[in-house]
Amino acid sequence: MAQGVVSDNWSLQDITTLFTKGLEHDYAAEIVFNTEVHSYNPISSAIIQTEALFDFISDLILRDEILVEEKFTYSWERVHSPILEAKNLGVVRAHPFLSEPEKIAGPRDRIVEHICSTESLRLSHLKNVDGWKTNRQTPDPLLSATLWGGAGMCARSFVYEKGYTPHPLRKRLFLNSGFLLPAADALHQLTTFLDDQKVKVTKKIYGNDSLFSAYINIPALPIRVIQEASSADQLITVALQMRADFQSLRNWLKMFQNAMSADDTKSLLDYRRQLDSVNQYIDKKIGFGAKNKPVTMEAGMGIFKIATQGNPFENLKNQFGVRATLNKLIFGGAGAAELKKYVTMFGEQGSGVGYEIERSFTKNA
Repeated sequence: MAQGVVSDNWSLQDITTLFTKGLEHDYAAEIVFNTEVHSYNPISSAIIQTEALFDFISDLILRDEILVEEKFTYSWERVHSPILEAKNLGVVRAHPFLSEPEKIAGPRDRIVEHICSTESLRLSHLKNVDGWKTNRQTPDPLLSATLWGGAGMCARSFVYEKGYTPHPLRKRLFLNSGFLLPAADALHQLTTFLDDQKVKVTKKIYGNDSLFSAYINIPALPIRVIQEASSADQLITVALQMRADFQSLRNWLKMFQNAMSADDTKSLLDYRRQLDSVNQYIDKKIGFGAKNKPVTMEAGMGIFKIATQGNPFENLKNQFGVRATLNKLIFGGAGAAELKKYVTMFGEQGSGVGYEIERSFTKNA
């Protein structure tokens, strides 16, 4: 079974705008909650564009296919977009999910109920439903796109048993409301693992000073793509070219996903053990050895050269195959230089928008 993911046309539309018009200087709105009331917080549209692009790059490299709703591809297909290259190669594929609307309706309605964690959100949604039934207009179109549209895409993910990469504003709504996506996703588990490992390495290097110590929280694969690309126009092309380099990891993820879908506990434990092995190798490499297995750090070709009395067999296994690939991603760059390069690609170095993006991806260590 193909290791595919359901994705939002809304995300592809924002990415297309990024490539055709540049980083936007206006603001989007994030739905947030305060006890029983929801409200909107402004957030830079450039941040939303960038998050959508980074998610898309990870999916381009490590998914077999990215499925979007066929009915709404016009939002990004009618203009010159680098995404068309991915579509022509069959990596991005339109699918007629709405050809069977009855399959989507039930799960979508239940998902809406779960997301509407406050009375104010529920009432605002009902006003949108009534407005659409009455005159095909919604009083709050942003809420409709975020809540109703997001619930519909979650329902597609559930019915067709695929992972879902939501638009950044939808992702924020899900997180802020406490809603959990219905389909388990091997790639999401892997990217979370990689992020955690990169944070650990950064803390070791730069310390934990709350005022001055910070790290750049960019996913590992976008870092690699930005390193290889010389201009913004090359980002999608480079990501597509990297698919060949990461074929083995993509195959590994496919088997991991199949084990998750089949609830194959034995296989899942094996995949977790492989990740645990990488985790232990990273700990040793940055000097987090056990008391009875001392570790030292030496200057070397990479960030660190390992000198440990740990398990030599596990160390050897981390030099080859999928584990070696993961280690290279973890030590492939902290992200600060790459984020500055990304901002410069779009002509926003030193600008307010550039500052907003760098600040958004900078976290306290």
